[in-house]
Amino acid sequence: MSISCTSELARVCAELTGDGYIQLKDWRGLTSFYSKHLSEINDFESRFSKIFSICGRIYPDNRNNKRYKLFFISKKVAQTLVSLGVPSGNKTNTPFFVPGWVLSGSSEVKTAYLRGLFNSEGSIGFIKTKSGLRWRIDFEMYKRDDYKKEIEFFMNQLRTILLEFSIICSPVRFVKGNLRKDGTLSIGAKFSIESKSFNNFYKWVGFDTPYKASKLRAFVEQLA
Repeated sequence: MSISCTSELARVCAELTGDGYIQLKDWRGLTSFYSKHLSEINDFESRFSKIFSICGRIYPDNRNNKRYKLFFISKKVAQTLVSLGVPSGNKTNTPFFVPGWVLSGSSEVKTAYLRGLFNSEGSIGFIKTKSGLRWRIDFEMYKRDDYKKEIEFFMNQLRTILLEFSIICSPVRFVKGNLRKDGTLSIGAKFSIESKSFNNFYKWVGFDTPYKASKLRAFVEQLA
């Protein structure tokens, strides 16, 4: 399958790396994407269908917190995505890195990849300090603890790309994870973007998730 390495493709690959799942087994190839927001599901379905000329199926999932599931059934598409650097299977158990074609891509490709990841794995909020409220954007992912070096490398790749757009990040730090059902331990890797870089983050990356986007926009407009 011949695919152009566009910013739209970078966005889709990043979103699948965050809130997606690829299953490849024998004859079966399944690509799925999850969100609590139907608007995000519809937007992703539109981007994905435009690139791969395949329609998805949307299902409501009412277990625990309500969310939506979007499925695309095609082994060829799933294989293509994996060849492009999207991890398959359980991402906590799978080391992965920023795809080489993204690292060598245009500014549009890089920022689209970042936006896809921050929509799923990023958050914006504040902590209370003696001098007032300290706003920051956090990016956090979890990995099996024996892949600590791999997740740190991936996070530093993201920090390096962000720095290209004058978005300064904290060093990567680790947070305690959980004992998983299979008996392995997980570990969280995290870095933060302080408020002095919010303008550049808003200009180059931003959020599409409604509540994240509104928080960031309100903060930036307050500084204007």
